Amino acid sequence: APVRQWFERTFAAPSPAQTAAWPAIRQGESVLLLAPTGSGKTLAAFLAVIDLLLRQAEVRALADTVHVVYVTPLKALGNDIHRNLLDPLEGIRAAAGGRLPELRVAVRTGDTPQSERARMQRQPPHILITTPESLYLMLGSRLLADALRTVRTVIVDEVHALCDNKRGVHLAVSLERLAVHADAPLQRIGCSATLSPLEEIARFLVGCEDGRPR
Repeated sequence: APVRQWFERTFAAPSPAQTAAWPAIRQGESVLLLAPTGSGKTLAAFLAVIDLLLRQAEVRALADTVHVVYVTPLKALGNDIHRNLLDPLEGIRAAAGGRLPELRVAVRTGDTPQSERARMQRQPPHILITTPESLYLMLGSRLLADALRTVRTVIVDEVHALCDNKRGVHLAVSLERLAVHADAPLQRIGCSATLSPLEEIARFLVGCEDGRPR
């Protein structure tokens, strides 16, 4: 209810991208969301997972570890993260009168200070924001890799900037490593404003299982 209250106070109605994406995300399906810039596709992904995590928190079933990894090719995240994640989290807690527990969010890139990295190891965030390169390094870190075992959802933003180059190959390998490392199958959500051909990009996002596309 607090998620709905915040959304209805903030927006007149869901965008077509959000209306299309939310049922599939809620069912645990992997999703490739193609929509124009400004259509709310990143918020569509974030709000669905926020709702799920807060439902778990309400019944004291939210483990104190990483549940969502958000991967972006960009380091300049400030405005997007505030608009699509931190502002909604703050507004939803306010709508609930502060009754809901805080969902921890942390950013891990090559520029993250060592003190912040140490804090993440002591108390992993529920939602981890990172780049393809930093995800690769975390999978090789014993302490952080253990926290990634509980990841259930990976959001890959700006897929078009990754799918046809070496960074994309790098990410695809890391996603497969994470899939093997995680305790349960991953839900993968991709967002982009420009993608073609869609089927090929969808195969890139979800990868293969035993040599067959997922």
